[in-house]
Amino acid sequence: MVSRIHRGIAAAAAGALLALGLAAAPAVGAAGDCGTDGRLPRPQDHRFYVQCAAGIATVHACPTGQVFAPGPQVCDAPDRVRPAAATVAGAGPAKLNGLLFGVKNLNVTVRIVDAPAGLDGVPITFTTLGGRQLCTAVTDQFGAARCDSPPRLTVPLDEILRGYRATYAGIGGIYLASSATAPVSLL
Repeated sequence: MVSRIHRGIAAAAAGALLALGLAAAPAVGAAGDCGTDGRLPRPQDHRFYVQCAAGIATVHACPTGQVFAPGPQVCDAPDRVRPAAATVAGAGPAKLNGLLFGVKNLNVTVRIVDAPAGLDGVPITFTTLGGRQLCTAVTDQFGAARCDSPPRLTVPLDEILRGYRATYAGIGGIYLASSATAPVSLL
């Protein structure tokens, strides 16, 4: 018997494959038990749905710009299905390895509010609190993104040591933007 944790991991892995542009990926119980044939919502990412057939769950992506509507079991325009989902970001501390070597371990995790898993395959921008860009990254299957700034920063030391901001811009009509701040300390 497959545990809920294993089903969640399988669903996250399937979503990562889809985010990379691979075709529909099988997932064991990706949206709960797949005892009845049909389509089920994928709570951790509304851009996907789970097709159940003969007890096997397969994750599919809706067309670009659409989300899954559970009632009619079809993909549709986000404003016709549900309001945009709120997201939440959580950033962790980073370290300054001197201005010549840059800021290391800028990091964030982004997820849909009240959803168990992270939001995968979305771009994140890391900036100083003053708005100067440090680096960009894309979230992995767990909703985590990490990057290091380039070496030889031209940003004033006092601005860097005030901390950084990680920002997810959202996807119009599907996911709302979110951001988080975290400290930067000397290595």
